[in-house]
Amino acid sequence: MTKVFIPGKLFLAGEYAITHPGNTAIIAATTTGLSVEITPSNTKSSAYSNTLPKQWHFEINHTENQYTDDWRYVRAAIKIIHDYVKINTNNNHFNEVMMTITSNLNGPFGKIGLGSSAAVVVGVVEAFNDFFQLNLPTLTRFKLASLAHLHVQKNGSLGDIAAITYGGVIAYQSPDLSEFTQTDKNWLNPTIVNKPWSKLAITSLPWPTDWQLLLGATHESADTKSAIKNINLAQEFLSESQYIVQNIINTVITGNYVNFSKGLRDNQLLLTHNLPAGYITPKLAILLKSLKNVAGKISGAGFGDNGFAVFNDNVDNLIYFWQLHQIDTQVIVISPQKEVNYE
Repeated sequence: MTKVFIPGKLFLAGEYAITHPGNTAIIAATTTGLSVEITPSNTKSSAYSNTLPKQWHFEINHTENQYTDDWRYVRAAIKIIHDYVKINTNNNHFNEVMMTITSNLNGPFGKIGLGSSAAVVVGVVEAFNDFFQLNLPTLTRFKLASLAHLHVQKNGSLGDIAAITYGGVIAYQSPDLSEFTQTDKNWLNPTIVNKPWSKLAITSLPWPTDWQLLLGATHESADTKSAIKNINLAQEFLSESQYIVQNIINTVITGNYVNFSKGLRDNQLLLTHNLPAGYITPKLAILLKSLKNVAGKISGAGFGDNGFAVFNDNVDNLIYFWQLHQIDTQVIVISPQKEVNYE
């Protein structure tokens, strides 16, 4: 039997700019996540999740090439890791399995915005790597999970995949995959995994031990795919975001909370001034107004989901205020780092 724990993620800075190759974001991996358990099966393979109503029964070496149902992220992850192993090793046959996914990424009122789909694809890759003793390097596992997620979602920076794969808090520079032409529209070629990904850089940051994260979940569900799709950002925005994020990275490294707080405010103002009005929902507006001298901002795509605060002192009043306005609060623990860096 194999059982792996997979973190969630929380974007701290650099949103939207990170969807353009070569730009940087800061992302934390959270101990609020999910687990994937695999045991051998004597019959067909099956998958169960505590967040989905139906089990999925399948043949592990013959997964269907369609990605529209509730199991699409799991299906894509299984197929790409199977295809990759078949191409790169003598092992072209997996034994049938029973897989159980248990997620804590949904609160009592719905998703809390910590990256459930990204955690699922990373979880499948990690569990298969462990169960079948594939010994795939961390970078390879990141790329496999990235391609599976990208194939289903069609866009995104892959920063959530990086944070969840590597753990801790990372500075992530998004890759340029434009050189890899896609001849088969139905599937991403796993040979891409073995090639260098231009501009990709993943660096772990030394998060100060006395800084804690407080999540504020609005339960206003955000559609990241749609949010990103129709937004065109000027080069000036990208350059300014990069400058701000680099300054925030320096404040994390030096542990300068005052300048860190200012950097997050600068990043938030840049996003607010360049995104449509719907980016800040009523609850997110309340969250931002309440921060005052506490570091924090909206996390991720906005248009709902969540925001966060980083605190190094008592924030009971902030928690009370958020809860008073139907913003669920949760102190977030950062997941341990798994590897130092890649660039």
